[in-house]
Amino acid sequence: MHASLHDGGIATPHASHGTSPGEFHGKPRSDGHDKLLRVLLVEDSEADQVLVRENADSSGNGSIAHLPRLRLTPVGELRQAIDLLSRERFDAVLLDLNLPDSIGMETFLRIHDRAPDLAIVVLTGLDDDAMGADTIRHGAQDFLSKGSLDGPLLLRSLRYAVERQRLINELDRTRRRRRQEQEIQSLEKLSHRTPGDGLRALSLERVYSELVRHYVVTTREGRDPPREEVRNVATRLMAMHAGARDVVLLHLKMLRGTGHWTTTTEERAFSQDARLVLVELLGHLTDLYRERAQS
Repeated sequence: MHASLHDGGIATPHASHGTSPGEFHGKPRSDGHDKLLRVLLVEDSEADQVLVRENADSSGNGSIAHLPRLRLTPVGELRQAIDLLSRERFDAVLLDLNLPDSIGMETFLRIHDRAPDLAIVVLTGLDDDAMGADTIRHGAQDFLSKGSLDGPLLLRSLRYAVERQRLINELDRTRRRRRQEQEIQSLEKLSHRTPGDGLRALSLERVYSELVRHYVVTTREGRDPPREEVRNVATRLMAMHAGARDVVLLHLKMLRGTGHWTTTTEERAFSQDARLVLVELLGHLTDLYRERAQS
């Protein structure tokens, strides 16, 4: 699932509603197990698309209670897949590596880079098992050979791939939260002061939060970060006679006010780039005080 940062905040991904042309639904279950996996099938061969559909249908009719139903959305090119991942919500990607616009490992790496939190199961040809195993080393959850594909194997693989990816994502979030908590504790020690100190600097909290978000957006889009805006905030802090601890306190307040993230990728990008803003702001403030002292 992919989402992007915008200047105003965090964009919520748009889930698709209803059935689009080309989508395939497994037959309804009658046993009360209504788990539905939304799967993006990236396969340029119509014959192989039919093969996957038939295998999904053969096991999606409730005869095997623990297996999920599939909603397959097939596309034939990588560019189409990347476009859909930016607009719609999926649980997994079923990926052929050899497409008209991308070949081999590059296909997997581009999909994985676009949706690092999404379970990817690779479809391989008869002679591609070595490459399939290589994709697992780079983050795929499983690979299946088209020559030995069957319904239970397909659905079982997708079900376990989604669950493994969910656990990996949760572990990753837990580790990052722990690191952020440690960082906040360190900042709290640096910003320790008597009550009332630094309160004027906190009046810039909204301005600073908007600056950090703008910095994140431009950095992720490959544009030059708003360095002049950082310097302007430093100038305002100097006018308040703020010191390094005031800046740290301001940054700490911003971190505590950060909302919930749509994906772990967004959370990671924000945390890293926010730290860059803090370092740059402290550097500007130091330079400004030095310039004042020398004038």
